Amino acid sequence: MRDIRVAKPYARALYEAAVEQEVLPSITADIEKLRELIEQSEEFTQFINSPLLTPQIKSDTFQQLFTDGVHPLTINFFKLLALKQRERYLVAIMDVFSAIVDEAAGRVVAKVTTAVPVTQNQEQQLVQQLSAYSGKQVRLETETDEQIQGGFIVQLGDTVFDASVTTQLQRLKRQLAKG
Repeated sequence: MRDIRVAKPYARALYEAAVEQEVLPSITADIEKLRELIEQSEEFTQFINSPLLTPQIKSDTFQQLFTDGVHPLTINFFKLLALKQRERYLVAIMDVFSAIVDEAAGRVVAKVTTAVPVTQNQEQQLVQQLSAYSGKQVRLETETDEQIQGGFIVQLGDTVFDASVTTQLQRLKRQLAKG
């Protein structure tokens, strides 16, 4: 909960600066690149969360790492987070930033959990069906979780569609227990 409270003002400030400077697509792409880096690199995640490194070292490292191919506004934002010792909230800030961008664009995020990876064709079908249901453009976030055994779980805003095999088996078990 604290992460969100800290993240909101920073995410809002980054969004407003990007809109004001008319560089929102560049900043959004930078945030997605950083999200991939965090997901793929345990070392980078440890660097961000390390209490042993001074804010100045982290700021300088951000400057060196992201000079090429990253917008200066993004670099300055990362440096600010390091100097304010808020870099450990970076993932939460990126999540809130993405939510702000999606909301402003009239998009809704659908989180889809499946037992096996979703094919591109299945993703397209899900996006079409969920867009028709919600009346908004849908951005899909997929996750694989073998524990659901099969089927899928979709979270679209406050609505959850649970068509997982695990849930169906649990319902069947309860019905059989009732008699």
